[in-house]
Amino acid sequence: MQDSSAFQFLAIDTIHESTTNPRRTFDEGKLKELAESIKHNGLIQPITVRPNNEGFEIVAGARRFRAAQIAELFSIPARIVEIDDAQALEWQLVENSQRVDVHPYEEGQGFQRLLDIPGYDVAALVEKSGKSASHIYARLSLLQLIPTVAEAFTQERITASHANLIARLPQDVQANAYEQCWRKDWQDKETHLLPAKYLAAWIQANLYLSLADAPFDREDPTLNPTAGACVTCPRRSGYNTSLFCDVLGDQCLDSSCYHSKVEAFLDREIAAHPGLVQIENGWRNPKEQRPGAVQRGHVREIESVIDNPDAEPVMPCEAAKPAIVVYGKQLGRKLTVCTDKHCAVHDPQAAADAAAHPVPTMAPAPVAETEGEAAKREADNEQRMAEYNAEQERKEEQRKAEFERQQKEYEAEQTRHEKLHKTRVATFERIIEEASPSFNPAQMRVFLRLLIHLDYSFLEEVATHFANGDENVQQSDDEIVLAALDVTADEKLTSLALRLVLSDHIGIPQQNQPDLLTEAEQVFAPKKPKAVKAKAEGSNKPKPTAVKGSPKKETSRKKAA
Repeated sequence: MQDSSAFQFLAIDTIHESTTNPRRTFDEGKLKELAESIKHNGLIQPITVRPNNEGFEIVAGARRFRAAQIAELFSIPARIVEIDDAQALEWQLVENSQRVDVHPYEEGQGFQRLLDIPGYDVAALVEKSGKSASHIYARLSLLQLIPTVAEAFTQERITASHANLIARLPQDVQANAYEQCWRKDWQDKETHLLPAKYLAAWIQANLYLSLADAPFDREDPTLNPTAGACVTCPRRSGYNTSLFCDVLGDQCLDSSCYHSKVEAFLDREIAAHPGLVQIENGWRNPKEQRPGAVQRGHVREIESVIDNPDAEPVMPCEAAKPAIVVYGKQLGRKLTVCTDKHCAVHDPQAAADAAAHPVPTMAPAPVAETEGEAAKREADNEQRMAEYNAEQERKEEQRKAEFERQQKEYEAEQTRHEKLHKTRVATFERIIEEASPSFNPAQMRVFLRLLIHLDYSFLEEVATHFANGDENVQQSDDEIVLAALDVTADEKLTSLALRLVLSDHIGIPQQNQPDLLTEAEQVFAPKKPKAVKAKAEGSNKPKPTAVKGSPKKETSRKKAA
């Protein structure tokens, strides 16, 4: 390979771009800015090329080459190297990965091109690029985005944080997750992009399924022969901890497979124990319910687990049966239930009635019921049923009215809470703005109290402030804040100190907690009394000009008259 330290000027029409360059997008505005700089100062940093049949192919410096074309240069400085295709691709990838303006999707494509070359794996990419394994896996995962989401990402309609969260999901749910990135409030004309933390919370609540809570055996490959056992499945977070380093526990990412295994497990249990009562622990569409299943409230639980040797002995009754939860909370749990609502053994009221009215040992022979008595009994039953239905309707109306009342109270409380929060934010900003270059003793005491109550996560809010909401920043929270500290003027250091210790106290404090923001306001930015404020405003008004002398002289003239 030729020494890359030497360079020479090459005619610009003998140079062409590489088809393997990971960079595919160029900011036209920045290209023009660079072209203007080149016109005035020349191309300070040479590009790197390699010879081929068409002239010279760019290995590194496509952006400088394009700017030189805009600047209408005849020739540009270039280092000429003799390298093969794999080395050229490696140089391009490393050169672009060290620049902050390379799009993550293009960086992922570059990584993948190298992996397609024999002898390259993720460990080799870590060594050659200087990037971490988690960074490389995150970039590679972006290539799994469906076309709609990939296009939105490359056009920067969503951030890298959104794209990374979606790329880790199965492709059949990515479109649904993409829709959760947007929201249109009542005052908005168009939808707006939500912060990535909202998408992460939605994914955690709706798409991640904890394998630790699965009712079936995760090592059983027969529940879904196509997918195999969960412990060897790549569609779970535990399969690649470098890519899912932020996810707690082993989470299943394929909900359809997870639910198919649940159904297969339940079918096996019910087939093995035909007498199991199936319990729906929550409401769902009747078409989705299992045939013969009952709601949880229709039976009484009398033992938590059927074969639990430590369970309290259960008093037998004729209506006791084994059961299994087939939907909702505690899915797959086995228990024993009593199917008789008025069981004299398990219903306290029925047991009390039986004790108060014991059944005679010698019951009289039943007397045949006449037609009139039967008609009267049926009429009494119909009347009781009508009264019961009317009572139920009355209770339902009461429940609706109570719900509406609570909803209005909740909305009013939310409005009050939002107003109070805005006031506290304004107070926080006023404290920061009015901070003096040094603390007096009273202020220092409050500052130390704030330090004592400092929460471990306080840096996140402060870093968000200095990052201006940019979620693509690669620095950690402490790196962002330390960088801000380095550029803070001396007279603003107290403002930065107050921002550090007060950011976690903007929210409304819980009951029995100190309101440290209000304490800080009293010593750092006390409100001026209205009377003083009015007087101060009045002192700025122009004084009226006397026309006939002062009021005292006019009064003395009248008395003299």
